[in-house]
This record gives sequence, structure tokens and C-alpha cells, in this order.
Amino acid sequence: MSSSHAAADTRLRHIDTLRAVAAILVLWQHVGEVFVHLNGAVALGGSRLQEFASSINVGRIGVVAFFLISGFVIPFSIQPGQASPVRTFLVKRFFRIYPAYWLSVPLGALTGYWIWGREFTAADFLVNLTLLQDLFGMRAAEGLYWTLLVELVFYALCVALLLTRSLDKPRRLLALAYVFGGVYVLAMLMRWLGLPSVGTSVAFGFLNLSIMLCGTLYRSLLDDSPAMERVDRAGTRLLIASYLVILPAATVPMIGFSPNAQISYALGMLLFLAGTTWLRVQARLTDWLGRISYSIYLFHPVVFLAMLWLLQRLPQDSWWRTRHLLVYLVANLLLTVAFATLVYRWVERPGMRLGRSLARAVQRRGEPGPVVAPAPVP
Repeated sequence: MSSSHAAADTRLRHIDTLRAVAAILVLWQHVGEVFVHLNGAVALGGSRLQEFASSINVGRIGVVAFFLISGFVIPFSIQPGQASPVRTFLVKRFFRIYPAYWLSVPLGALTGYWIWGREFTAADFLVNLTLLQDLFGMRAAEGLYWTLLVELVFYALCVALLLTRSLDKPRRLLALAYVFGGVYVLAMLMRWLGLPSVGTSVAFGFLNLSIMLCGTLYRSLLDDSPAMERVDRAGTRLLIASYLVILPAATVPMIGFSPNAQISYALGMLLFLAGTTWLRVQARLTDWLGRISYSIYLFHPVVFLAMLWLLQRLPQDSWWRTRHLLVYLVANLLLTVAFATLVYRWVERPGMRLGRSLARAVQRRGEPGPVVAPAPVP
């Protein structure tokens, strides 16, 4: 890694802005698609707002931006020159992801299953605590947990790249990104032709890993890394162009504009490029929203499903159930931000502090001790 990445804890304020925007887009998609039909077949006022959001899938746009941000940040947080870099990295990431996640599991089970009379067993609950429920075919307390599993796979990939001395080799990252993207394209082409192929979730898993590596390569490009040769720079630009233009242009004639995942991925890429290059917004509000964006992402289903359950206990023609869709979007955003702020203060931040403390202990144990001269032989 270049020296410009030495300070791993330095926050990039414009990246926090991107995190905030991505989290709000996901909230918009999920809240809007549920609340627009709060009264059944009769759509609320503002339904066109949700029709637009669904036509481009703003939630997926936000998720793609999150994946690109992870690629932009995570590999550069590993300090290969320090003692025990792998264990230090894993300890920090564990305490960044799991404390808030563990809180979301019972709350997600409560608001997504139990209050509706839906089954969510003790086995489901226990497996969810590992974040590996998708691998075991168990119910997820929240449908969005699949993205966290992608994050874990990316962490494992970063460790493997570090151990093979490839994490700071743009050529190898570029080749891997193209291979992952190629697996996705081939799988989707075979499915379109009616031929046997891997499952959709597996294919998109490869696509998402390619997208994350794209974020890593783009940062090296922005930083003008000396490790990037001319062919690496050209290859990175072509990779970006593939997701931004080439794949959408190739898929629209086959499957149309909506629903077309490649349109959403292209828009997510465009949002990321804008936020890291042309519109590097830095403001106190977005600083804070970016810091709590993980909790906004994790707990917005808890908030909107609880609100939905309460509203559906009221008469269908009541004042509380007949407002404009924008009212419910804003109300959910404000309540989610308030709840996320509490979680950040009492769960996320202490967890990160503990993770840093344990990581320092790991580093101290991994450092070589002082050289002691042998005692003279009498």
C-alpha cells in the first residue's frame, strides 16, 4: 500500500456522505414499497414517487454504492507492516460488524416475524447470530443480511490477497475483478439461453465481489499509486466503463430497462464516482449520518415494520393511515436516525473501541521481544 494510506483511522468525509446517501436510498426503497399500499389495493398519494424509485431500484443503487465504498476503504485499512496484520484486521472488523448486528437479530425477529404470528424458531435465531444463515438455508431475521455475508466474504478475500502478497498488486486485483465479472456475465448469458447455470445469488455474489475490487482499484487510480502501470490504469477504466455503460447497453435490448439489475448497478457506480470525484460533499450533517449509516441500514426495517404493525391496528380510513407517502418516508427516516444514533452511541462505538483495544493487544503479542545477549560462559 502507498504511504497515503498509512493512517487507517483517518475518516474520509466525502465517503461518509456517500454512506449516508446509500443508507437513505435503501430506506426509501423498503419503506416506500410497503407503505404505498398501507391501505391495501388503494395506493396512497405519492405513489408515483415509489413507482419511480422501484423503476430504477433505488435500494439496489444504495447497496452497490455500499459495496464500492467497502472496496474503496477496507483493503487500505489493513496494515501489512504492523505486527499480526491479519489478526488485527479480523478483530477490528468483527467488533465493527457483530455487536450492532447481534442487537438487530432479536429486534428483526420480533418486528419481522413474531408480532405478525410468523414462525422464526430458536434454531433460526441461533444460526442468525453467526450471520451464516444463508449458507445453512435458515430464515434471516432481516432480508438485508445477505449484504453482510458478502462483506464477510470480501474480508476473507482481502486476507487471502494479503497472505499471497497480492493486495498491493493492482494487476492481480484487476485480473480477479475481470474473472469474477466474467463468471457473472457467463452465468446470466447461460440462464438467458435456457442452459444450466449457477444460481442467481451465486452469480450476483461474483458480480458484487468484482464491484468491490473495482472500488479498490479506483482508489489506487485516484491516488495515482506508483504500483499502477499504464496497462493497469487502462484496465481499471475499462472495468468501470463495463459496469457503467457496456453491460447496461448490452442488457437493455434483451430484457428491457425495468427491471434490469444492470441499470441499478450502473447508477450505483455513477453515484459512487460522483461522490468520490466531482461532488465530494463534506458537511456536519452528512458526517454524522455517515457515521451511523450502518445502524440506519440495520435498524430501518425494525422501525418501519413496527410502525406498519401499529398503523394496521387502526381503522383503514383513519387520519394516520391516509397521509401522503412522503409523510411516512420522512417519519421513518427521522425515527430511524434517532434509533440509529442511540445504537451507535451505546453499541457500535463501544464495540469499535473494544475492537481497537483488543487489536492493540494482539499487535503487542505479535511484536518481537527485545534481543537479549547470551550470558557469558564461566
